[in-house]
Amino acid sequence: MSATTNNYIGYKALVSYLSEQRNWSYRGFLDYSQDTIVNSLISDSSLTLAKWQSIDAAWYNRFFDNAKELLEPNTFITIITEHLQRKKELQIFWQKVIKECEEKNQKCKKNQETTTKEYENKNQEIIKKHKKKEKENQVEEYEKENLMPVVTSFPKKTSKDQSAMITTVTSLSKEIIEQNLTVASLPKKTVKTSVENFSNTLQSNKLINFCYDIFHKLENNPYAYLFYKYNEKDIIDKAIKHPMDLFTVNSKLENDQYTNLEEFENDIRLIFRNCYTYNDAKSEVYCSGEALESVFNKKWNEKLIFQTRRKGELKRVRDNDADTDNSFTNHGMSLSSANESMLQAIVESLLPLKYRIPELSLVMDGKKPKGSGRFGYLDIFILKGTGDNYISLELKYISLVGLIRNQNTKFGANELENLDKILEKENEEFLLKRPYTYWSKEHKTTNQTTIGEVLNNGIDQLESYINIISKGKAVDYSSSGVYDERIKITKSDSNILKGYVILVIGFRRILWRPVEEVISNYTYIKV
Repeated sequence: MSATTNNYIGYKALVSYLSEQRNWSYRGFLDYSQDTIVNSLISDSSLTLAKWQSIDAAWYNRFFDNAKELLEPNTFITIITEHLQRKKELQIFWQKVIKECEEKNQKCKKNQETTTKEYENKNQEIIKKHKKKEKENQVEEYEKENLMPVVTSFPKKTSKDQSAMITTVTSLSKEIIEQNLTVASLPKKTVKTSVENFSNTLQSNKLINFCYDIFHKLENNPYAYLFYKYNEKDIIDKAIKHPMDLFTVNSKLENDQYTNLEEFENDIRLIFRNCYTYNDAKSEVYCSGEALESVFNKKWNEKLIFQTRRKGELKRVRDNDADTDNSFTNHGMSLSSANESMLQAIVESLLPLKYRIPELSLVMDGKKPKGSGRFGYLDIFILKGTGDNYISLELKYISLVGLIRNQNTKFGANELENLDKILEKENEEFLLKRPYTYWSKEHKTTNQTTIGEVLNNGIDQLESYINIISKGKAVDYSSSGVYDERIKITKSDSNILKGYVILVIGFRRILWRPVEEVISNYTYIKV
């Protein structure tokens, strides 16, 4: 049900609350209307009781949509902040409501079973009376055939008697049919359709749950409020051609408008693309968009990899694999959509949790402002186990799409698959000279480079990261060093910092390069 309609139970209670109360709050409204909400959930089949988050999102959108015209800007921010910060409290509230709904549903089911039993007893009495009244063989034959009004012969009676008997049989048949809701049999076509519909429903539920899990991860992020609702007044002298926000995504989830994962991903990506296109690179919104996109990429790829592993289809493709295209595209790991963040999620999943620290935060130059090269993020920092070395990994991914010579030419999975096979065996010297096209968020334009330049840039970047790590913790605002609460850094004897750049091209070719080792007088321990 859309949050913008007023055709739902609880709408009047919401309007009443907003009219009577002065100090509005979403949590206050829930307490005010708890009984009404319970009744609405029992009546509203579009909201599942399996996930409290989906119910909360629906009612929050309804509250937000009705209150937005009355809110002052400060109140607007307060309500959004309240919703983000009180998730645990909201979870407890909704779990209590769900429990109450389930108890009422159980009670209704019990009453329904009692009513059904009473009906069955009444039905049996009707049949017994009829048997007693009509002892003729024709009527007995009728009863054996599920009370269908088929009478082959009657004793000799007057036409008036025959008419009365036929009326009795017909009325009894009608009475039984009207009261008995059990269907004895279904045509094969109907059964097949029902099974298909049930299967489609299961697939739809899995899709929605998958998307909701990711959406709630974004919604709970402190930066989410900046992207919750698009407002034309907030964009000065700029017209966004294809606006998108988290509110719209949530509404589409509520109304089952997503038919596949790609549609959901495209809408989320559109939010970030608009953020980078219509905001200055040093602005708060731009930087918040980068942080939120990082959260999305990590969660998105983790779930895709988990789903793929469960099906036993996460494997390296060989030339003789059958149905190669399906093994990737069916689970989101298509040849065209793979990216660097997906590569990082895969590598992370192969490393022990207690030894890896993804996206290690570094202050590269303490004298620069945020957004101008002040911060850097090492893809993966691996703590030492039994050895004496700390390992830094810089991951680079070359998309097959970016290697297509003519970007204006339409291409499909077969073309990408053929290119992937060529790259697997191509001479490294020629491979490194291949041109590569990519989209630059910083410059908001398409840039062209070569695979070799991407590799060399990765080496330079990793060397600078390792040098910063060797300095230990950033001691003040103007200093450089590690700026990450996940690790504890203490003075110690010398340790070796090693580093490797891993460059993956498509799905079949991997290049790697070590960088120069650096000595550090610090120990790094995961908190």
